[in-house]
Amino acid sequence: MEELRFYYEYEENGFLSNFYPSPIELDGRLWPTVEHYYQAAKTFDHAYTEKVRLAPNPDEAKRLGNAPECALRPDWGSFKVEAMRKALEAKFTQHADLGGRLLETGGAVLMEDSKKDYYWGVGADGTGKSMLGRLLMELRSKLAEKAR
Repeated sequence: MEELRFYYEYEENGFLSNFYPSPIELDGRLWPTVEHYYQAAKTFDHAYTEKVRLAPNPDEAKRLGNAPECALRPDWGSFKVEAMRKALEAKFTQHADLGGRLLETGGAVLMEDSKKDYYWGVGADGTGKSMLGRLLMELRSKLAEKAR
């Protein structure tokens, strides 16, 4: 089965990255990237959420989301997949061109080629869960079903 790996937003297949510049409207606000939304979803602190949303780039949003001063919501461990699913769906439905590109990946196995992340990515040794890739493939199937 064909594998399609992605990581940096500026490389080939970078449109699959959460850092890819594709503003999404969710929860009544505009988010510069999926990463901004995801990192802000970690806390119930509205002021901190806004600080993350207004971060100048996704790297800074990620730093803020992982900072000690970000008070994690108690259910984050179980909620994080739902937050990511919601943000990805917004990205690929609000940007029809990106949704089309996702569909064009066909049956390829999508994998975030992160060497450090064993949950969202494949990790350094390829044994990671690749949850980001799994959610993208789930969404791709959903979009394909709607297109029929």
